[in-house]
Amino acid sequence: MSSFALAWILAQQFGARTVGLYQVGFTTATLLAAIAVLSQDTVLVREIAPLIQSNKLGEAARRFRGIRQLALAGGIVLALLAALVAFPLARYILGDVEVAPFIIALAPAVLLLPQMRIHNALLRCLGQVTLSQTLEGVSYTTFAMIGLLVLWQLGDWSVPLAAPVLVTTGLLISVSIGVFATAKHLDRWPSEGPLIPADKTSGAWIAAGPIIAQATNWLILLAITAMLSAGDGGVFRIAVLTCALMQLISTSFGTMAGPYLARASNAGNLGQIRSTVLVAGGIGAAIASPVALLALLAPGWVMGLFGQEFVAGSNALQLLAIAQLINVAAGPVGVALVMQNRERVVLWVELGSSVTALALTAVLLPVWGLAGAGTGLLVAAILRNGTNWLFAWFSKPLARTDLPE
Repeated sequence: MSSFALAWILAQQFGARTVGLYQVGFTTATLLAAIAVLSQDTVLVREIAPLIQSNKLGEAARRFRGIRQLALAGGIVLALLAALVAFPLARYILGDVEVAPFIIALAPAVLLLPQMRIHNALLRCLGQVTLSQTLEGVSYTTFAMIGLLVLWQLGDWSVPLAAPVLVTTGLLISVSIGVFATAKHLDRWPSEGPLIPADKTSGAWIAAGPIIAQATNWLILLAITAMLSAGDGGVFRIAVLTCALMQLISTSFGTMAGPYLARASNAGNLGQIRSTVLVAGGIGAAIASPVALLALLAPGWVMGLFGQEFVAGSNALQLLAIAQLINVAAGPVGVALVMQNRERVVLWVELGSSVTALALTAVLLPVWGLAGAGTGLLVAAILRNGTNWLFAWFSKPLARTDLPE
């Protein structure tokens, strides 16, 4: 909700073009952050939740520190890379140099987002789900939203680059709170012995699918910006963010279900996996339905809330709403497969879905405009969720050999 409000304020203050510039910077940062963290937050839940349950706190602490070290190193390298490629990407690929300052302003997020995810994953393992969810999806965007509102009231002091700067500052605050909250537990756990290196191989297999998905969204936005305009990119991202209200439901249920699915998979309890997926999908779909119906029945009114120039994305909004409702109703099938050690299935399914989305976008974007990109993402959602659901429902968990008895 905070991200939605932040997008609305940006649209009201600066219009579709600035929204597009900001979204190129933000999606670039989040893609690189996903590469930096290498899904170690998911590995952390899968490995450390059973250890905490078994009271093996010393090993849990050493595994956590190894994971955190990997995410820190990757974040530093890729944050510097983001800053270095900002101007070449803006000038030679997108043909719009004004994109570069937004990428540079958000480069620190490449370091901060992985640290936020790692610490919040440990908080979830410790049962502090509310705090972790608040820090991960609410606090830093709320900080940026309030900051923009203040600047809006100050009139001439309100500048477009304030948005990425405020988001980065909010992330720094969120990470600091997460570090403090986890340190209270880690300081009480045994700390003898060297840290245990992160499982980069498992992390890479798990991360490959989400990274491909994020790269697909990033490439679609770049294609819209390069082939149409930054303003069209802003309109499309507003449609995406409107539907992200439903995606947030899906992500939240998947995040909360992770430890339960990990324990069920570790015990070989396929029935528990099925019931968790069904319950999460059913409740999520019920919660998301009002948003989906509003987007489907009154797309022009919804997009018009951001300004008249955004109404052009009405058809794209309808297609994206159907796609997100499918994502929610399917339940956390991707998470279930990962916890069953079937991350390679998730990877190949995501690769096929993403290639389909990009191909359809490339073909349809010149003909249908933004609706072409929406069609590509809708078809990808059907392929991804349908295939993952079948695998999660009918496949027994694989044997685990990476955790102690």
